[in-house]
Amino acid sequence: MSGKPPSSARSGPDVTQTGSIPDGLPPAVVAAAQEEVGRTMRLGLANYRLNVGDNLEVSFLIDSSVVQPTYRLNPSDEFDVDFRTHPEYNRTVLVRPDGRISLPGKNGIKVAGLSPEAAAALIKSTYDDVLIDPVVTIMLRKFRTVTDDFRELTQRADMGRVKVLAIEPDGKINLPMVPPVQAAGKTVAELAGNLTAAYHRQLATVSTSVRLASLVPANTMVFGEVRAPGPVTLQGARTLAQVLGSAGGILPTAAGDAVRIIRFDAEAAGSVRIVDIGQPGLADTIIVPPNATVYVPPSLLAKTARAVDLVVRQILLFNGTGFGVNYITGPSANTSTSATVRSGT
Repeated sequence: MSGKPPSSARSGPDVTQTGSIPDGLPPAVVAAAQEEVGRTMRLGLANYRLNVGDNLEVSFLIDSSVVQPTYRLNPSDEFDVDFRTHPEYNRTVLVRPDGRISLPGKNGIKVAGLSPEAAAALIKSTYDDVLIDPVVTIMLRKFRTVTDDFRELTQRADMGRVKVLAIEPDGKINLPMVPPVQAAGKTVAELAGNLTAAYHRQLATVSTSVRLASLVPANTMVFGEVRAPGPVTLQGARTLAQVLGSAGGILPTAAGDAVRIIRFDAEAAGSVRIVDIGQPGLADTIIVPPNATVYVPPSLLAKTARAVDLVVRQILLFNGTGFGVNYITGPSANTSTSATVRSGT
């Protein structure tokens, strides 16, 4: 088994190579490939406006070191009421479901929603008619913060610290303990900022990060040497020429004879097709499937075919799939070269 995968369909005789992408690339070539795929993906995704049906991965971070706002009493809280000069009135009380407490001679004192200091002042004023200048102090025994509730919620098996969800038909996403948040029309960065702000209004300790897990199936991602990298919405069948045109067309720096079309089927098996769009009429006949990825490498990087395939590998791993590669090359009616990718280790 020898040779390397060709960079276009105009390669020589039929050759089949089986195995993983060749090792031993020079470090500088590997670094250039990694930088290139990172640059194009960041550029394409940074400006992408989310759509209904896109799948998001929302991660929650709880920072216990953040100083929280003044604590306010809640039902089921338990605390000591200490009358310094009248200890016979001292009691340990439990806040009832209606937010009230009972003390000697005084029933139905509503303390829920008050800070401990404000509740102590209220109790003092309540006893001013029977005690002379009472001094009241509250000492919390058992209480729960909203952060405690959120931490417990995210420890459930059906919730967790990472939640994958789709944008609903109304353009919003639904997450625990905050109102629905608008997602459609926002970039990933904008949505992450809005989510964190929504949580900070109730939970100063909680921050979020958002990752675009997958696009609505009607979209195709276009990366590389095109004028407008990012998602292209497909309405019906779209040819490669139409997809590239929707991405602004290719740049003069593009390797037009090495365009990669990457797709996955329902069983997570993938395929990579290498297309020479310089062949007359070819780009107008190849249909790009929904939810595919089109990568247009730069001509300098494409001079090393293995480096281009390393970039393709990075894109496939970005989609969460491990794989082995079978390169099947050769003149097939002057159309294209293909590589078959199967999920694996």
